[in-house]
Amino acid sequence: MPRWVVAVGSVVVVGLLVVAAIWAMRAESEPEAVAATSTPSAGSSPGDMVAPPTPTPEPTPEIVLWAGEVCEARDAFLASILEVAGNLEFDTSDPSSIGEQFQQQVPGQLDGVETAAADLGAALGGVPLDYIEAAGTLSTLNEQVTVLNDAKDEALGHVDAARNAGNPVSAGVEWLQAAIAAKATYDAGVDVKDSLAELTNSADGDIGEAFSTAPECQGLPLG
Repeated sequence: MPRWVVAVGSVVVVGLLVVAAIWAMRAESEPEAVAATSTPSAGSSPGDMVAPPTPTPEPTPEIVLWAGEVCEARDAFLASILEVAGNLEFDTSDPSSIGEQFQQQVPGQLDGVETAAADLGAALGGVPLDYIEAAGTLSTLNEQVTVLNDAKDEALGHVDAARNAGNPVSAGVEWLQAAIAAKATYDAGVDVKDSLAELTNSADGDIGEAFSTAPECQGLPLG
């Protein structure tokens, strides 16, 4: 057999062996590559992973939002009434200074009551229209707030009259009337407090549940 035939045959055999070796190496490396793509690498971090979707929270029912606003306004209103009550106590050992004491203490507090009562009325008036079971209590509350505002206005009217009085006797009479009207303002505030307690503590159905659910209503009311 010619030598060139043997040489060619040897080259072919070596080539086949090289091809076989390459295919064997590829077959071994492919499972590892697949495993590498399906398993997170040691250096990967949780931030590289796709986070699960965050569930959207349920919106707070409108009636619960309303109850929370009412309780916030209620607490501010009761605080203003308690301040008036504290300022109705005077040093009687110096009767000539009672008017001055009243002028320094009560008028500003009555202005605070006016603001708190207005905020309370606005909160109560915001009740959702489909909760008509609150209509009776709200009507009573509105009437009581009106009585309170009338007494407050009368008290402030006497304060102005006392400040503008031409003599001490007339001023003393006006200060006395202002004190009486301020006491009536406080009493009307107590009536409002009682009706608010009935609304927030004794309501039934969805309204009662709203007051028991709203975070603003969980603390104990003042008074």
